[in-house]
Amino acid sequence: SIWGLRADAEVTTEANPDTVDEAYIHELADGGFTRISFGMQSAVASVLRTLDRTHTPRNVEMGVRAADGCSMRSSVDLIYGTPGESTDDWRTSLSTAIGLGVRHVSAYALTVEPNTGMGRRMARGVLARTDDDDEARKYEIADDMLADAGLRWYEISNWSYPGYESRHNLAYWRNDDWAGIGPGAHSHYRHSDHDLRSWDIVHPRAWGMAVTSRRIPWSGQESLSSRERVEETVMFGMRLREGLD
Repeated sequence: SIWGLRADAEVTTEANPDTVDEAYIHELADGGFTRISFGMQSAVASVLRTLDRTHTPRNVEMGVRAADGCSMRSSVDLIYGTPGESTDDWRTSLSTAIGLGVRHVSAYALTVEPNTGMGRRMARGVLARTDDDDEARKYEIADDMLADAGLRWYEISNWSYPGYESRHNLAYWRNDDWAGIGPGAHSHYRHSDHDLRSWDIVHPRAWGMAVTSRRIPWSGQESLSSRERVEETVMFGMRLREGLD
């Protein structure tokens, strides 16, 4: 280990509800993970189909219960604004997430990239395009329902009980340092006179060959100027409840 871990470190991972089971979650806990975030996205089958997701809400509940049994903190990710998702659908997803008893929820507006299956279906008119007003209404619904359940927003897209905020999430918005390790991962290292941002090779095999050859697997890097540092600090800080001075 180059850096080591603090005794109370948050060690978190994301999980697709389709690809984890109780035994695997126990392995994660035994391996030192303390937190797991499940990609729930929605509790409504028709919405999940539009998103090309194949899991059922029962998969998510199984994962959360297994994490609870291992004393791991758990979170769920939700997406709002999917074409065809009604307001009632969104309320169902929120109430289902709240009913799981998780202490952290992330909710993101749907962003559609053009070179994806959904993006191509939208371009052909098969799917309706996302609507900003619809997403804004659903954000307000999320904030109201999550607040009523005791979860307070601490960053634009994240709500938690006090003390259950995601540390790695906060590190990004506070512009702290992080080491991204893996294909396509980004890193941020602060120096006295400049900030260095780097990004790893995207292709897994090429990344692995670089590591095997004992080469730093970066595909690029940049130094941020003092002005860029300030601009990013302001931009990120405005996403947080704590704000900035």
